[in-house]
Amino acid sequence: MILLITIVLVFIFLLNLFIYWKIFLKEKDKNNKLVRFFYKIFPIIWTFTLITIPIINSSFLRAYFPENSSYFDDYWNLFALLGIVFIIIGISFAKKARKVYKVKPMDKESSELITSDIFRIIRHPVYSGWVIIYLGAALISDSLISLILCPIIYIILESHASIEEKLILIPKYGDKYEKFKDRTPYRIIPTPLNFLLIVIAVIIVYVGFLNIS
Repeated sequence: MILLITIVLVFIFLLNLFIYWKIFLKEKDKNNKLVRFFYKIFPIIWTFTLITIPIINSSFLRAYFPENSSYFDDYWNLFALLGIVFIIIGISFAKKARKVYKVKPMDKESSELITSDIFRIIRHPVYSGWVIIYLGAALISDSLISLILCPIIYIILESHASIEEKLILIPKYGDKYEKFKDRTPYRIIPTPLNFLLIVIAVIIVYVGFLNIS
């Protein structure tokens, strides 16, 4: 049952992105009421799906969903603490990006290319924040399904950011954006965070083997 709900949530998340790009590419009138309504609910659907997946798969809901099992077992306290740290880091990334947006509003017609503050480190800090927040939530939820979805969520957001660059940012800013890419080579996960995530992934797999054996 939970697996089916999780698949539905992932499908809704992907459908939300698909509709976003469908509207962007096909709809000429961006001030259409239906279009404006979708742009308002787009982040709500995004947030709801990404937050709900680890929650419903959490081992702490075994009383309601017996199929939910603990992945970390006796090691959960350590990974939960790490998860809290990641959530704090992810929120910090997103807040820093939003703070810069408030200084330079992202108006589609007259916005400037933002290259200051956290954008000196990564080109898409909001997506970075979501990847890190989801990983933190997956660690706290103590769920194998949530952990398996971590690289999938990363690939989806990495692809979304790549499409955004090709269809929106490069056509709009041209050489200015190409130079920005050269100065800021990391699209979502910068060094040394990418190496840290690889180490954590290896440790998670190792803990899984310990619990199986």
